[in-house]
Amino acid sequence: MRLLLVEDDSMNVTLFADVLEDAGHTVVVARDGTRGRDLALAERFDLCIFDIHLPGLRGDDAARALRAAGMTSPLIALSSSALASEVERGLGAGFDAYLTKPISPAELREAVRRYGRPAA
Repeated sequence: MRLLLVEDDSMNVTLFADVLEDAGHTVVVARDGTRGRDLALAERFDLCIFDIHLPGLRGDDAARALRAAGMTSPLIALSSSALASEVERGLGAGFDAYLTKPISPAELREAVRRYGRPAA
């Protein structure tokens, strides 16, 4: 699958991209919410993974904008914040799932398998 990973932490980018590429996926990386939103609107992805606390545009605000633009591809939030209010805000913005860090490689691969779907 072709995945968009929107994450600003360099260590997380390396870890998540390696895990996903080792599982056979193609990973495109954006390091801020504005660029992630723009890439998601301009290109086809089977799944988009957004951190919540991003420079430029929060991940949940990017998800809201993508849904408002008619995007139906699956969106996963991956955040270090597990507060109920943050989870509710993320799901309300249009994420299909809200996962929390730290996340194991197996959990990340399973989430991609579960929520990803080939773009039409």
